[in-house]
Amino acid sequence: MTVAYVMEQGAAIRLEGERLVVQKKKNTYHTLHIYRLSQLVLYGNISLTPPVIAKLLREGIDTVFMSRGGRYQGRLQPLFSKNISLRCEQFARMNDIEFCLNVAKSIVVGKLSNMRSLLMRIKRNRDDPALAKGIEKIKSISKRAREAEDLESLRGFEGAGSSAYFSGLARGFIGEGVSFEKRIRRPPTDPVNALLSLGYTLLFNTVMSAASMVGFDPYLGTLHSVEYGRPSLALDLMEEWRPIIVDTVVMSAFNLKVLDLSDFEKHTTEEGVKDFEESNDESDEDLERQGEGLPVRLTDNGFRKFVVQFERKMNQKIKYGLTGQQLSYRDCIREQVRHFARVVRGEDQNYRPMAVR
Repeated sequence: MTVAYVMEQGAAIRLEGERLVVQKKKNTYHTLHIYRLSQLVLYGNISLTPPVIAKLLREGIDTVFMSRGGRYQGRLQPLFSKNISLRCEQFARMNDIEFCLNVAKSIVVGKLSNMRSLLMRIKRNRDDPALAKGIEKIKSISKRAREAEDLESLRGFEGAGSSAYFSGLARGFIGEGVSFEKRIRRPPTDPVNALLSLGYTLLFNTVMSAASMVGFDPYLGTLHSVEYGRPSLALDLMEEWRPIIVDTVVMSAFNLKVLDLSDFEKHTTEEGVKDFEESNDESDEDLERQGEGLPVRLTDNGFRKFVVQFERKMNQKIKYGLTGQQLSYRDCIREQVRHFARVVRGEDQNYRPMAVR
């Protein structure tokens, strides 16, 4: 199954038999076979004809609407999942303080473990005492996180671990002229932060789709506090994947010279600045910093190149920890959401994050 990205501004998508045709004026840019399509991601000014909308809904194809700059705006969703029993269990479990704390601990420990693993990969090629110090600090914080007595202290450990991690990640970029000092989100004011924000949004789309497909209410989670408009569960379940998917792809894109500084531009228009006022990157709240300066984002050509790298990573097969099967990262994410559903129902005792080495 395929995830299709459409970003040709002013294009219209029309239905021809069992195909979607992307056209602008009289030019045809793409032809998408519906039977191969699992998700359609639309960036900016893209229109859908009524027959296309009806077909997407009928076939259950998740359709995501993004701003041109990469901000999540919403999705065209088929009939809501009929799995009401799972949502009843979810709401009951999320009122259980001990259950929420145990799940949140597993999520944080899994995320810290994957952060440490990525720093260890970087250290193999660099003789850098600061990296070794960061790795040990994350290890120590992970032990303390396992013993956290409440969600507030657990979130503090996550923030401290993330601070040490991003300091180490900054040492992994070797591309000419590419620098990364700290995580800045609103708005991202340098190429690395711009790419991280976009990557996290693409990852969020995958997790949000999987959570909705299984039947969860994606707005009620454990680690992330419940706030109006915040998809807490989707954000919870994407945490363990951030370092091993997005951060890895971003670092490789620069280090292998797939992208360089010419693939980015500063946005000076009011619309461009507003494009970064909201974000799906809601973790590491203690680390959140307001960017000082104009937002930076990918050019259209740079975006296309990054999407290719991201999708290549998502389709890469690895050993799925719970079963030993060889699955793509995308399928592993879906399996983890199903695993969480079994935990909520009491079929699996504890939530086990996907840890890599």
